[in-house]
Amino acid sequence: MIRRALLLSLALLLAGCANEALFRPKPSLEAAADAPFSVSGRLSANLDGKGHVANFDWRHQPPRDEVAINSPLGNTVAKVLRDPGGVTLLADGKSWQADDVESLTRQVMGWPLPLSNLVWWIRGLPAPGLESRVDADGNLEQQGWHIRFVRDADVEADHPKRVEMQREGLTVKVVVQSWQ
Repeated sequence: MIRRALLLSLALLLAGCANEALFRPKPSLEAAADAPFSVSGRLSANLDGKGHVANFDWRHQPPRDEVAINSPLGNTVAKVLRDPGGVTLLADGKSWQADDVESLTRQVMGWPLPLSNLVWWIRGLPAPGLESRVDADGNLEQQGWHIRFVRDADVEADHPKRVEMQREGLTVKVVVQSWQ
């Protein structure tokens, strides 16, 4: 019962507020180089009707990434480490390795986390060097993903508040709570 209440509360928070608008990057950001950042927030994934929710803390120090996946109570349940040598996922006292995050997370979690491109998408930008298309509503299509960027309508920001990604029965939402 408590778990259901927590999931419902988190789902309501992920729905966001009614006062939102599409995010469009400032022209100066569109040509920005890959810069370090630290971001925390909430992550939800729904694959064919089966949902997962978590909090996350992500530290991006090009070319390295460290993402801690946390329970709603704040306990780290998994860690994803990425560097030029590959990717490691640590969870339940075990370690898995692969060449890329997407195949590793698909193998271990059952769905792909597009971390390589999310480095750009979380900033509201297309991943450089890859074919992309932006539709009339400002949504991005890249590598088979349909990506929607949302911001709070009354707040000017250099990055979106929420990134919603959809592909092949999978929906992944990232809601930013803190950006540094």
